[in-house]
Amino acid sequence: MTMYDCRDDSYTDFSFAEFDTVGSSRPLCGSLTASPLQPDDTLPLSDLALFASQQGYLTQRHGHDLIICDINLADALMVNNRFG
Repeated sequence: MTMYDCRDDSYTDFSFAEFDTVGSSRPLCGSLTASPLQPDDTLPLSDLALFASQQGYLTQRHGHDLIICDINLADALMVNNRFG
């Protein structure tokens, strides 16, 4: 599969396993990176980090960016809808 990254204007090839090691179906997962609209406006990212943690996701801060690790596609779309 190929995914387009509009932030860096690049394409990335990736693959994923349909099933985990015990045979359970596994949804497509990846990392979601969120950046504030203004560099000093970090409150929305704090709200997003809290929400992601409540959903059971690990988050990491890198400078002004927030990364949600191993988020499934359905939840990533929900986050995008809720937080923009």
